[in-house]
Amino acid sequence: MLPEGRWDWFEILAATTLSDREEVQVMTLVDDAGSPLSAMPVVFLEGQAVRGLTSPFTTLFSIPLGTDEHAKTLGRLLAAKIGATFRLDALDPGPASHAFANGLQEGGLSVARFRHFANWFEQIDDFSRYWGSRGSQLKSTVKRKSASLLRDGRLVLSFVDLKAGWREGAEIYKGIYAQSWKPPEPHPNFMDALLEKQGASGIARLAVARVDGKPAAAQIWLVQDHRATIFKLAHDPVFDRLSVGTLLTHWILQQLHDKEGVREVDFGRGDDTYKRLWLGARRDRQGLLAANPRSFKGLVTIFRDILPSRLVSILRRRPAGNISATSFVSSVLYQNHVPSAHDARK
Repeated sequence: MLPEGRWDWFEILAATTLSDREEVQVMTLVDDAGSPLSAMPVVFLEGQAVRGLTSPFTTLFSIPLGTDEHAKTLGRLLAAKIGATFRLDALDPGPASHAFANGLQEGGLSVARFRHFANWFEQIDDFSRYWGSRGSQLKSTVKRKSASLLRDGRLVLSFVDLKAGWREGAEIYKGIYAQSWKPPEPHPNFMDALLEKQGASGIARLAVARVDGKPAAAQIWLVQDHRATIFKLAHDPVFDRLSVGTLLTHWILQQLHDKEGVREVDFGRGDDTYKRLWLGARRDRQGLLAANPRSFKGLVTIFRDILPSRLVSILRRRPAGNISATSFVSSVLYQNHVPSAHDARK
């Protein structure tokens, strides 16, 4: 099980990211004996399913959809609870999520799948070989900066024991984050809950770089089953010239690889240039948008968000000529399609 598929992860999201009007129900498909076959935590608003239980922190909506047939059945049953629109984010574009989308369609909804964000990752079996394949500038930065700082005893890199003191760790992280260039977190209570719950279980790890005794950079990683997600990064710009964030990333990578057997590392959400310096492979996380054509809001979503992008897709594939409006509308209401980049940013 991945860190973002654990029950405590969804408990954290439910406790810290919902609006006052939202509630969560776990939609579950069970067999005749009551054993679960497929499940998904779903956010409801005024009695209607509106989205999966994700947030801007989610890097992978890791849910037990079961077999393709079970996922398809769950989608078909959930479609009856969607009054207007429904959205899923951060999906692995595998067979189960496609089967779920097909189930929504069989339930009478128009469904669009789209690229949500890039996820950089790499399998690291041998750390020396991995590090030797990095770019010369990155390797030079780590070598030069660490040599002087460590030689003079100015730099200390360490993990915070979150089991013994998650509050202290949270304050250190939030203090550095407040000094960084980053905007305020959209859900300010989330990080405390994450460090308390998944820190206690050893899933969340907080590492800190201190320069001359002052916290200069902090990173939160999610670690389980020989996999790690570089989840949150922050550093104090006062220390920019020392590249403390870079030194901390290198140190954590080697510590987790050599001492805990971490072999796959990913960089969470986003296509930032610096991520490809560290990790060499890229994959997409997908989103899914479903609209109910029997509701006014659903129809607006279809014509505003789904039809335009489907039209672009058709025009790219067809030779020049007239397109039948009737056949076009029929195809987009009942076939899979890909929204524009505008949709993915919402």
